[in-house]
Amino acid sequence: MPDGDQQTAFEAQLEEYLRICNAALKANSKRFPYNRLWEAGAEALKGRSVELALVDDEPKARCRITLSAHHIERATEDGEAPPVTRLSKQYIDDVLANPEKYISDPSLIDWRWLKCGGQTKA
Repeated sequence: MPDGDQQTAFEAQLEEYLRICNAALKANSKRFPYNRLWEAGAEALKGRSVELALVDDEPKARCRITLSAHHIERATEDGEAPPVTRLSKQYIDDVLANPEKYISDPSLIDWRWLKCGGQTKA
């Protein structure tokens, strides 16, 4: 893992990514088919969480999340290791550089984590 300053920068990137995802959720909360997909994802995650890992050549930052009422929230550590969805640094960099593109077209966002299973550990 990177040193503390780099880790903080990577964590900040992951936080900004989640802010953009939440903006996409809010902007498209009534738009079909996204609203149905997010409702199904929230139901699948009910009481569960997933972990997102920002990965370059190795994991750079992680955060545990869940989806509730069309909003991504940080999840508490409950001892059980959740499924991990790996997000490339290149992808995160593009989302952060072009937030409006992803907010206006949420199909460009990587929503794999909503499936809550079958992910590999990072």
